[in-house]
Amino acid sequence: MKKICSTLGSLIIGSTLLTAQVATFDNEAIARDFVSNLELYSKAYIAPVIGTYSVSQVASNQISGEVLKPFGISLGISASATYLNSQDLIFDFNTSGFSDQLTLSNPNNPVLPTILGGSTTKELVYTVEGQSTLPGGGTFTAAQNISALDGLTSPGDIIPAGAFNFGIGLPQNFEFYVRALPTIDFSGVDNYVFGGGVKHMISSYFQEDESPFHMSAAVFYNTTKFTLSPEKFLDGSKQAIIFTDKVTSFELIASYDKKFFSFFGLIGYYSGDSEFSIDGTYTYEVQREDVPGSITVQEVFSVENPVSIKSSISGIHTSIGGSLKLAQYVSATVAYHVAKNDSLALNLRFYINNGDDD
Repeated sequence: MKKICSTLGSLIIGSTLLTAQVATFDNEAIARDFVSNLELYSKAYIAPVIGTYSVSQVASNQISGEVLKPFGISLGISASATYLNSQDLIFDFNTSGFSDQLTLSNPNNPVLPTILGGSTTKELVYTVEGQSTLPGGGTFTAAQNISALDGLTSPGDIIPAGAFNFGIGLPQNFEFYVRALPTIDFSGVDNYVFGGGVKHMISSYFQEDESPFHMSAAVFYNTTKFTLSPEKFLDGSKQAIIFTDKVTSFELIASYDKKFFSFFGLIGYYSGDSEFSIDGTYTYEVQREDVPGSITVQEVFSVENPVSIKSSISGIHTSIGGSLKLAQYVSATVAYHVAKNDSLALNLRFYINNGDDD
């Protein structure tokens, strides 16, 4: 991740030493062009995550239509692997709509990785033009090679997700549950997850307590955030790269639960909002040498919060799965989740004060 973010930083540095040159620039036009190119590159680069991450957050929440006994507690961990298509791992530079100022060093090989597409040695070239004020005038052009962004290499082309889970049974066949991952720093990226929901066992209205069949309705909300403080951006303040995802899910769960095993199915509707942003103030500067040995810093442009890309997704999702259980003490669940992208979900849960299973 450090290399990814360092390279993204270099994409918006572009500082050039102008030796024995003096030039004037169309500051506003260059700033607009640079931000436009940065937005296009960001959209292509993060496309597989910003359009899919919500799915990974709803894939592993439910394991049964049965709720915990009043004041029974469950503790555990959930994980999911959301599958991507092979075309989600790459994009074509030549069809992405970049301006003439941003080119590829080898235009005959235009395929670049997305954030999950693995590493690359390819380079981009960003060109800045100004008007020389030296005798004779003319156009001054400066170009800089920039390494294309590496992507992460994810085993099996998946989006991984995971969190700790806590649940507590409430009277009247209700259950409250929390899904959370405390803020952690991994390779310079801060990440946290927090969500929660309420489940009510509606089968209690039309079935006997001893029945192994259970049906519940649930609502769930989850938010996750990734934050990076870039190490090599332009001069400025309050700089950060941020990805956030917020998702709400309404679910109907049915299950057949016995002492040592259970099976469940789920159908629901989810709605998610994701945002990728490059926040803070960024000042693009070049240096010029008007007199040999005398360096002058020249500002080309300054931009604030240059990139904000938002995406919304919604749709039907379903799951089917089964659990192996050790009476009322522990359960291990495997489920297959179907949505915009399919997921494999795993759950391990331990139970306290949850009574005897039938």
